[in-house]
Amino acid sequence: MTSSKFLLMMGWRRLSFAVALSACMMCFTSCDKYDLDKTDPEGWGASIYSYLAEDGHYTNTIRLIEDLGQKEVLAKTGSKTLFVADDDAFARFFSNNKWGVSRYEQLSESQKKLLLYGSMINNSYQINTLSSVGGDQGIIEGACVRRSTASTIYDSVQVVKVEDLPSMRPEDRKNNSCWAKFGDRKSVVLMNDLTTVPMVHFVEDFIANNHFLNSDINFLFNGKIDRKPGDAIVNGVNVGKMNIKCSNGFIHKLDEVALPLDNMAQLIANNPETSEFSKLLERFSAPYYVGKEITDRYNLFYNTNVDSVFQKRYFSLQARHELNTDDDNKVHQDLLEFDPGWNRYYINDEYVSGSDDELAVNRDMAFILAPTNEALAEYWKNGAGRILIDQYGTVENIPNDVVKELINNNFKVSFRSKGVQSKFPTILNDANDPMDVDPSKVKEVMVGCNGTVYVMNSIYSPTAFVSVKYPTVVNKTMKLINWAIDQNQYTVYLNSLNAYYSFFIPTNKAMLEYVNPATYGKMQPELYRFHYDETMNNPVWASVFAYNMETHEVGDSIGEIRNQPELMKQILKDVLDNCIVVNKNVEDGHEYYLTKAGTALRVRNVKAGVNGMTVEGSFQVNDSKKPLYVTEIYDQSANPALNKAGNGKCYILDSKPIMTTKKSVMEILGEHEEMSEMFKLFYLSGIYESIRNKTQAAVSGANISVFNSYHYTVYVPTNEAIKELQAQGKLPTYEQVQQEQANGNTEVVEQMQQRIADFVRLHIQDNAMFIGANPIEREKYETACLGSNGKFERIYVTLGDDNISIQINADDKNPAKVVKKEGLYNLQAREYFVPDLFLEKAQRVATSSSAVVHLIDKALYK
Repeated sequence: MTSSKFLLMMGWRRLSFAVALSACMMCFTSCDKYDLDKTDPEGWGASIYSYLAEDGHYTNTIRLIEDLGQKEVLAKTGSKTLFVADDDAFARFFSNNKWGVSRYEQLSESQKKLLLYGSMINNSYQINTLSSVGGDQGIIEGACVRRSTASTIYDSVQVVKVEDLPSMRPEDRKNNSCWAKFGDRKSVVLMNDLTTVPMVHFVEDFIANNHFLNSDINFLFNGKIDRKPGDAIVNGVNVGKMNIKCSNGFIHKLDEVALPLDNMAQLIANNPETSEFSKLLERFSAPYYVGKEITDRYNLFYNTNVDSVFQKRYFSLQARHELNTDDDNKVHQDLLEFDPGWNRYYINDEYVSGSDDELAVNRDMAFILAPTNEALAEYWKNGAGRILIDQYGTVENIPNDVVKELINNNFKVSFRSKGVQSKFPTILNDANDPMDVDPSKVKEVMVGCNGTVYVMNSIYSPTAFVSVKYPTVVNKTMKLINWAIDQNQYTVYLNSLNAYYSFFIPTNKAMLEYVNPATYGKMQPELYRFHYDETMNNPVWASVFAYNMETHEVGDSIGEIRNQPELMKQILKDVLDNCIVVNKNVEDGHEYYLTKAGTALRVRNVKAGVNGMTVEGSFQVNDSKKPLYVTEIYDQSANPALNKAGNGKCYILDSKPIMTTKKSVMEILGEHEEMSEMFKLFYLSGIYESIRNKTQAAVSGANISVFNSYHYTVYVPTNEAIKELQAQGKLPTYEQVQQEQANGNTEVVEQMQQRIADFVRLHIQDNAMFIGANPIEREKYETACLGSNGKFERIYVTLGDDNISIQINADDKNPAKVVKKEGLYNLQAREYFVPDLFLEKAQRVATSSSAVVHLIDKALYK
């Protein structure tokens, strides 16, 4: 949801009623037999107000209650929980606090509200029930870490000088222009968020149920708290005396004055040690007008007359709350993992009921690893960020789509699962590898209302800066492939440092020349020109043109495909899969390499390097006959000598993308007279299909039915070898089958076809074997032929440097070999099914299989 209207609606819901658990959840409250609005429970003593007034040590709290008109509320029956500090604690507070006030009289109306309402819950809770939540499945104990208070969005609103707004410096505006519209003002009324600030509490059951240690809690509060079993901490302050029963609720006495917590964005912005990291975050911030109704209420609350009030948000991804448009409806593609300024941040929509998000807020918060200014400076100068400075010159010149990778690697969505010191070993990076967060590198911990900030003396660089994904991150000319990587969730895959990738990356320019294989079966195949428009919600679209497969000329425009991100994602996934070679270095001296898609690439002239090295997909080999030249190479391989991580090399293609052939196995057999006898047998065997599962059509019209989304080798005996078997009576001839059909001998025909089918299936092997690929010592491979024992027959294959030998069994002394005649081996096929029975409607491939065809000098026969 992206509009200001939505943000206003959510904020008004927060204001309309104080969020709390229903009073009918009796075991949560201390009023299990009484209606506290009408009846004083027997033996419960004074009201909250009376208790505090009569004690004599809470004069500051009493003044807050009276000044804010809450005496009547807290003196009568009702249902409240109040966390209070005595006068000694207030004396310590007035001697040293962030507001700079030294006595009660200096407190503003807003500050008084923060002190009282931020410590009040609109229901009655004992300490041990604070960590329990209720929902459709009943009460869940030990699940709550945050809870709504009596505060409202109006309790603290800033009037910010324009020069103090984010990105108002000229050098910053190129990275964030959203605030520039305030340039002619002196100040702006700015809410940090249009949601209320929850209280954060650590209570025994929550700590135990989530396997936190006491030392974890001590670490969270920088060693200023020495937690013992049973202790409770509320907004960073220890509860010194718990569960003081009153007629209208509970009082819990705090050791010190507790203030509402800032959110993580505020904590980072207000800490001089993290000001540089805050500048990076502010690139993604924007002001949003809160609407006339809230502006009018603000004016009423503060007796003023401003024309507009704004709230500050951050462009972010989080589910159901994605924020990617600003107040002017401009789309922003660069999004943070979550909004660090969202007070009521939550990740689990399962616990949201209508407009009530309280249960979701209760259960978790986030955490951030925020580097100090010194750590960040070292990162740019001598660390992994040096590569970015070398490329862009200054930090200010590094674009937001690159900066977000760094930030998001240090944004973690769940405090409960990974956010305390004892769970640091479980924190994962953008490659899903252990992040190795070192507690000794934590300089300071700041607990906020929506998460915890660990101020770090180091920074955790994203793997994307050292992996094969790096060129797509830092080059706007590769936006399309970067989008495809993100949309298909390939980031973790390509960032893995436990693999080696040879990644052939087509530029945006190259993606203007993509012949869509799903359209090969149309009367007029189609060329897709892909475009990336960052101003659109769905930035990837395609213009479609007629394409002549014979002349390779681009014809008239057919139309455009817009606002179909799922279709774009699926088409580009196939592009990606055919560009990635896994765990093979294509510079190792061989010629053929299998891709992630199971198709083959032919790589030549490696030593010629940039503008000399070439790569060909099966389309380039079979159809266009034009290799693609590598125009740039990124070495992202590991280099221990330079203490550099990495996982491969990237080869940039600027003319066309790697594409796959139109030819099927049957088409290849039909094109070669030397394979004509096998072509007849394929036809007679019946192991081809034009429709699969009654829903998918074969693009070629006749796909091999035993293929199943994998890669295969098809061995084709010479015509002479097949005729020899037929002459020996071991294999029916085409003519014999035709004759029996003419004679009406159906049973005989079926027997003949089964013998032929078994013969053909024995020549189809799992795994594509190319002469010129990395050699393989003799290995057993399954064929498509089902033996009498119910198992697939196996053959023994040896892939040498210049030939392939095939044995029907381990003792075969006379193996079949490939006929090394140009044009009769290493022939590539790919067979496609589209998700529609009408080929003219096809836009994407549903499934595909690839194969390599070799002519061999003898038949395989059992």
